[in-house]
Amino acid sequence: MFSRAQFRGTSFLFGRTHLSLEFIFKDRRFWPLFWTQFLGAMNDNFFKNALVMLITYKSISLMGLSSASVVAMAGGVFIFPFFLFSATAGQIADRYEKATVIRYTKISEFLIMFVAALGFYFDSYQMLMFVLFCMGAQSAFFGPLKYGILPNLLKTEELVTGNAFVGGGTFLAILIGTILGGLATTIEGASVVIGIGILLVSFIGILTSKKVINVNNADESIKVDYTFIKPTIDIIKLTAKNKKVFYSVLGISWFWFLGAAILSVLPGLVKDYFYGDQSVGTLFLATFTIGMGLGSFFCNKLSFKRVEVGMVPLAALFMGIFLFDMYLVGNSWQGVTDELLSISAYLEEENSIRALIDLLLVSAFGGMFIIPQFAYIQHETPENEVSRIIAGNNIWNTIFMVVAAVLIMVMDSMGMTIPKILGIFAFVNIIFSFIIYYFVYSEEALRFLGWIIAKLMYKVEVKGRENMPQDGPYVIASNHVSFVDWILVMSVCPRPVRFVIDHTYYNAPMGPFWFDQARLIPIATRRESPEVLATAYEEMSKALDENHILGIFPEGYLTRNGKMRAFQPGLTKIIKRNPVPVIPLAIDGLWGSFFSHSGKGPLKGLPSIFKRRKVKLTIGEPMLPEQLDMKILETKIHAHLEINHEGLEEFVSE
Repeated sequence: MFSRAQFRGTSFLFGRTHLSLEFIFKDRRFWPLFWTQFLGAMNDNFFKNALVMLITYKSISLMGLSSASVVAMAGGVFIFPFFLFSATAGQIADRYEKATVIRYTKISEFLIMFVAALGFYFDSYQMLMFVLFCMGAQSAFFGPLKYGILPNLLKTEELVTGNAFVGGGTFLAILIGTILGGLATTIEGASVVIGIGILLVSFIGILTSKKVINVNNADESIKVDYTFIKPTIDIIKLTAKNKKVFYSVLGISWFWFLGAAILSVLPGLVKDYFYGDQSVGTLFLATFTIGMGLGSFFCNKLSFKRVEVGMVPLAALFMGIFLFDMYLVGNSWQGVTDELLSISAYLEEENSIRALIDLLLVSAFGGMFIIPQFAYIQHETPENEVSRIIAGNNIWNTIFMVVAAVLIMVMDSMGMTIPKILGIFAFVNIIFSFIIYYFVYSEEALRFLGWIIAKLMYKVEVKGRENMPQDGPYVIASNHVSFVDWILVMSVCPRPVRFVIDHTYYNAPMGPFWFDQARLIPIATRRESPEVLATAYEEMSKALDENHILGIFPEGYLTRNGKMRAFQPGLTKIIKRNPVPVIPLAIDGLWGSFFSHSGKGPLKGLPSIFKRRKVKLTIGEPMLPEQLDMKILETKIHAHLEINHEGLEEFVSE
């Protein structure tokens, strides 16, 4: 079993000053929503983990299905309402006052929990399955509201912060609910305790929801279709309208596919292969949740206040690697016992900690996989469509998760062991990581790797970051000091940069394979190849027409003596064809580095890996196309290399 909230969110409450605890305790715009969703996530997981543990450890069977298949089926029961109701839920969220609808969803949660309490009291698992369906429906209506209202409550520059708190709070709530749900099943009178607990938490959630601020952005032009089928089709089409957003939706859905599979088989893996009792099962679920929180935290730190989808393919790869190691551990587990093991007894077994670390890292990289894509959807979607796009995302998530649940049930009926099931999913996910890299995020992934390299090798300081536009096409013109200049330029840009590169470097062995993925544009002089030159100008114009950033080194060559060379006139031709702003950027501090022509020359000797070289990047004010003069541009960049750099903004994350 699993929680949709288990996969949501961004980083927790760590980092910069504006991520202070006052945001969730004193900020009137935000704290009511935060605590409303926090209590809901905790209650969901309290109920669901208690149900999963009872099914697993009481060996409950329904309709002739084994307990493992019942757990997988429970996942399908919970997510099926997302397919049925998400489209209409998205329409309602955009049509009516979001804060009002949030209050109604919390009241419905209380009523559902009342029925759940009866189900636990009478040990009626059929009733609890019905409750599970109703909870899925309630969550389907609450999800678009929770994430759709954030852009209305917060400023644009606070949006990442708001998602960070919602996500971090959700993970903490999941952890608390998971632990409480697992422990509650081990005490006498558990049914009464669980029933009272879920009712109390849902009632407090009603109280906090009454404080959520009305945002007054209801769109009365939207007609809510309660037939469910037609709006579902319409919203699926809406999610596909923006190709990049749609790719993110499919990426998130893939994570739901993998995560649903893992969490469906996890209780059975712990009980039947690791011989752990309920406390060990709770430990594994808590480990998964902690990993998601850690992943979201590192995602925020590595994103540096921007939507960073470049880490997505790498995160997918490492998810697959560590999931495969879980298969190796489970498949070779040697411990056999007549009694189920407590946590202390389990930890004494060989490879017990290895299995926990594998799960921790799978979920941590899972957090780094899903969070940037969800933030990208919010960032790229128009405000009046956010709730419906999120609803459409939920529908796709549901489809993928149902497929995962069916596959688990089929493989279980075929007698396939749980470790082998994990191994199959791990192998498929590793293949998927290469697919998503090559066809979707290669440009962003290489940019992210450039950022990591810059972070590890250099202490970069930046002045004039505010001069770098967040949107629209423009050209970055920089002096050329070393072979890693492009990495430094990419590290400070809000989006991937399409650089122009000398065709001799581009056509080096394996060059086209890698440079094509980074969308680099090879160029030659007219004397060397008129065809390559003409194609280069066509590709540069196309990139700017598509609102990309173009990176140019107007000197044409690397400096051989540390001094800036005279600028070539090619940039003028580019701007004449595509009149876009030019951003001057001065790189200072790379001369004398391992990648420059200083001393023995580039790539000779040994680079310093123990002391980061200090590099300064100065971003000048944009030059409008009609103002472009190559001599003035050259003078501006040269002047930046000679100015006093006091007051520079520290680029290294605080």
